Amino acid sequence: MHICKLRLSAAWTLRRAELSQRRLLSSARKQSPLLNIAPRVREALSNGEPVVALESTIISHGMPYPQNVETAREVEQIVAASGSIPATIALIDGRIHVGLSDGDLLRLGNGRETVVKASRRDMAAVLSQRLLGATTVSGTMLAAHMAGISVFATGGIGGVHRGAEDTMDVSADLTELGRTPVAVVCAGAKSILDLPKTLEYLETQGVPVVAFGDSNEFPAFFSQHSGLQAPWKLQRAEQVAQLLKTNAELGLQNGVVVAVPIPEEHAKASVDIEQAIEAALRESERLGVKGKEATPFLLKRVVERTGGASLLANIALVKNNARVASQIAASLASMGGSQGFSTTASYSPETRTDQPLLVIGCAAIDITSRVDPNQSAESAIPEVDLLRQTKLAATSHPGTVFTSVGGVAQNIARAAHLLGANAVLVASLGQDAHGTAVAADLNRMGMDTRFLQYPGSGARTAIYNALHGPNGDLVAAVADMHINGLLSPQQIEEAFSSLRPRAVCVDANVSTPAIVTTLMQARESGACVVFEPTSVPKCTNVLSALLVIKHSHAVADVSGLVHMITPNSLELQRMSEAALELGLVEGVPTAATVSEIAKFHYSLDASVIRNLLTLFPLFPTVVVKLGEQGAAVISPSPRNATRPIIRHIQPLKPSLVENSSGAGDSLVGAILAQLHTRSELVSPDGSLSLAPQELDTIVSRAQRAAIMAIESMHTVSDRLNPDALNKD
Repeated sequence: MHICKLRLSAAWTLRRAELSQRRLLSSARKQSPLLNIAPRVREALSNGEPVVALESTIISHGMPYPQNVETAREVEQIVAASGSIPATIALIDGRIHVGLSDGDLLRLGNGRETVVKASRRDMAAVLSQRLLGATTVSGTMLAAHMAGISVFATGGIGGVHRGAEDTMDVSADLTELGRTPVAVVCAGAKSILDLPKTLEYLETQGVPVVAFGDSNEFPAFFSQHSGLQAPWKLQRAEQVAQLLKTNAELGLQNGVVVAVPIPEEHAKASVDIEQAIEAALRESERLGVKGKEATPFLLKRVVERTGGASLLANIALVKNNARVASQIAASLASMGGSQGFSTTASYSPETRTDQPLLVIGCAAIDITSRVDPNQSAESAIPEVDLLRQTKLAATSHPGTVFTSVGGVAQNIARAAHLLGANAVLVASLGQDAHGTAVAADLNRMGMDTRFLQYPGSGARTAIYNALHGPNGDLVAAVADMHINGLLSPQQIEEAFSSLRPRAVCVDANVSTPAIVTTLMQARESGACVVFEPTSVPKCTNVLSALLVIKHSHAVADVSGLVHMITPNSLELQRMSEAALELGLVEGVPTAATVSEIAKFHYSLDASVIRNLLTLFPLFPTVVVKLGEQGAAVISPSPRNATRPIIRHIQPLKPSLVENSSGAGDSLVGAILAQLHTRSELVSPDGSLSLAPQELDTIVSRAQRAAIMAIESMHTVSDRLNPDALNKD
């Protein structure tokens, strides 16, 4: 029945992926296909130079022509003169343009074409219909983050509109600030808004609001004064840059508002402007102007009522904000974090020059519970029949509960990192407290977290909740892992393109398209691929991926696309059965062959030998985790690559058992760390250049990492270090 389900699942996967896989199997993209980054901006981002994003709605909807285009040009000049590269953003001909030509500025500002005001909500529609779109604060933040730009200058942010308690009219700028890590340098929120409610909303979204300068008063766009205090005050650009860097080191995914008061000489007309604003508000209410049309209408009326004084003030504050933003970006770049605010500023590429080990899959929070081994016999949990013992299962038991950062890929990457490898994790995290904790912990360790993905506010960080009996053995577990299937192939492509890894490990938690992308990217780049099967239900995901590749005709022979797999005996059995059913391998070894090999390995179960031989044509190296029995290994003979050699690696014994959950992951991480630190073991095409004795030594040494995990309440022992595998 399971095989039937797998066949149906594979067929459905093929159907669903028929068109999209053609794109995924092509050469790697260096960026999203929707991004069109101007050459000078791309060069700056690649070199770690400071870049400042600029919005385009201020051109199309914020000012009249020709002042709008003239101001856009002057603002870009100010950014450049202050030490950064300007990158005005707009939606043109179905792509997000980051960095505009003078012709683009004219198209947006001369009024000859209809320009759509595009926030996050509108971007897909504008791009898919190839309309001309000007990005709002929200849209610009999103595009800047996609491009890797951390600092953005604008006039003022949107906010909570007056009367929002009845209309629910709240700008998308505020929610974007709560979920996109870009600093917005502005003159506060526009004074036509409800400023107290705007600040309250930003507090709810977890957005730091910084008053820049000598006063901690939150500016009100045309006025330096609102009567409201900002939570924080910073006086220098380098202080703001340090805040942004620290925000990234915490793994936070929110933006930051840097509120810069309008220059004193242009604030004198603020009283007249405020009176004009009140009159314009009354007029808009009378005419029923609402939604995204409200702000342009009000600004136009205010310009008319003030005789142009508000326009001059608007231009002045935008230029001032651009100058401050450029200084902040330059300071951030000098700290090694020009692109770090949107990822992690704690990682410096200069600290690691070796090709990294890429680990793709699950990052999670592990909750490990263990029943107290010293409780009375009457209350102790029976190890085998826990879930069938209703009375015992429905009550509490004395013990210990330990929370740590986990997940298969994260555990593997952590172990490899602690053992000295340059391990980079690619995983999905929720925008929640658990996701923040995972990212912060990886940053604390000094790991590169640039390729952590945050799918959206509705996705929860994965949680693995395990119950262990008094002797430390796993009794039952609950795994909330839905977010792992949201890891995008594009994220994997970007990691390959940026890092050019020598080896990659992918766990079975990710989707079939993600595994397909990993295998094809590794084949192109000559990277060694290790597959961690994770669990019996998920271990066949790699077979589905190979089936997709086989039917796409992208590769003539899928055998050898995965260079090593690391199942336990149950996963090995399942993969063997499924590979036969799907036609990925052609037959099983004879009973006589299995018996002959078993004579030399009497401690290995015959089923393990049979399954190893069955999968050998597809996976040339297999390391089977046998728990207390050690490990079984199959790999090619040095004299004849088509001839397999099977060995049994004798186990090491722990001095105590605290937690068995992370032992297998630690073993795999230790194997990968040894492959990574000895580059001669990986051939230019990614295949392993390992004599059987060398592989056996690597697996034997890796068992020490597994033993240290068993002896610790952590899934990966914090005692691991580059010398840990060398100890007797």
